[in-house]
Amino acid sequence: MKKNVFLFFLAFFALLFTGCQNNEADFPSSDDPTIVVATTEIYGAPTRKFEIKAALADDLGLKSVQIQIPELSLDKVITFATEPLLKTYDLSYFFEVPADRGTSETFKIKLTITDVSGNTVNKEIDLRLDGEFAAPAISMMSPKEGAVILLSTSNIMPVNFVVNDDSGIDYVQIKCDALHIDETIKLEGSPQTYTFSKEYVLPLTAANYILTITALDKFKIPNNGSLNINIVATNEYPALYLCDQPKGTNLVSDAVGVPMYFHEKSGQDFEFKYYADKDNKEIYFLGQESDFGPHCFGLDGSGNIIDDVASAPIILPTKGYYLIKVNPNTLKYTATKYTPTSKVWADVANGLWHDVEAQRRPFVSVCGGGIQGATWDTWDAWVQKGLHLANNPDNPYQLVGEYTLTGTMEATFTGQWWSPSWRLIKNGIATMSPGENGNAKYPAAPGVYKVVLDTELERAFITKK
Repeated sequence: MKKNVFLFFLAFFALLFTGCQNNEADFPSSDDPTIVVATTEIYGAPTRKFEIKAALADDLGLKSVQIQIPELSLDKVITFATEPLLKTYDLSYFFEVPADRGTSETFKIKLTITDVSGNTVNKEIDLRLDGEFAAPAISMMSPKEGAVILLSTSNIMPVNFVVNDDSGIDYVQIKCDALHIDETIKLEGSPQTYTFSKEYVLPLTAANYILTITALDKFKIPNNGSLNINIVATNEYPALYLCDQPKGTNLVSDAVGVPMYFHEKSGQDFEFKYYADKDNKEIYFLGQESDFGPHCFGLDGSGNIIDDVASAPIILPTKGYYLIKVNPNTLKYTATKYTPTSKVWADVANGLWHDVEAQRRPFVSVCGGGIQGATWDTWDAWVQKGLHLANNPDNPYQLVGEYTLTGTMEATFTGQWWSPSWRLIKNGIATMSPGENGNAKYPAAPGVYKVVLDTELERAFITKK
């Protein structure tokens, strides 16, 4: 009897052990899984992520995929659910190359795919660390973004730019559909630098154009660089800008207000209000926003205004506010000093939030996006003390501070419940509410910026610190 019991339990445990060993017993035999990799050679670089892409499939169901690079300590297993069975899977796995690896090193990426029937397929991908990922750099000399071509002076559009690329340039394309320009220049020998210079004739009718410059490099996996330039061809200046920066200054590195947009326009008579923060302040008038050329109005050797990039600055003799009138056609200007009569927002640093208006003291902070700490809630504008502006001790009409921008920004300078408030619209105009609606979005590189809100000029100046 004891012998029979022993044999029974022996048979039971043998059956149990066999069942545990065969963990695929619930799935019938099937064909091997398949794998199609996006590329058999991947380029990477130290500290850079690369992507492993492949299409996995099995006629019954996938169980797992293992990704291995032993030398880089990569051993990743992705296991798939079996209810329901997964028959296809698009693998997309990113891995960052350690910083201590050399750019001349190569490795094998091993992929092991297993299906639910226990079938296994291996695939290897070559990994090279000598990759080049930078797009060709296009540097425009002319025209610059927003360039104004005055047709009454000349209808010739000079196009001048330089392309640079470490792995060599394959081709450069110049295209403008409206002008029927479509030139592709194939470069023999894949030079690392290429200079383009050509003049195009514009129609004599006013129009806006988009000129597109594209460059492709010669790397095995080509990198594409592209640049769009907006151009205004006109018989009259649509705008003038007042610039108080030295020649050669990068006019697109600041976020708002440099150069300063005009205040009033009647025909080609432009009027500016401007604050000179010191004696003998040097200014120019520009026909375009992003650069000193091609139209830069300054003085010649006799003290007359000329349109010349080489012109000397106009001098405002003493510190203070000026009303300036200029006509780029007649080349006449006047600069008259004046005393502002607008409201002075004093002692804003000692503002006080209070539900009872009579007990409230005005403060000026900011609501908006792309500004660290800012939201569209005026309570947050109050709580975030680092966003509060203070009075400029040298000018009662200016409120000043510093903001950290995180990218494209939009803003309203505000007190409690939007009183007072200045909405930042296009061209650096900060209108006091109620006024024009529609906050403008300003692209800005992340960083710390100086902020000046001039309540007399109704202009904001947000400049890189």
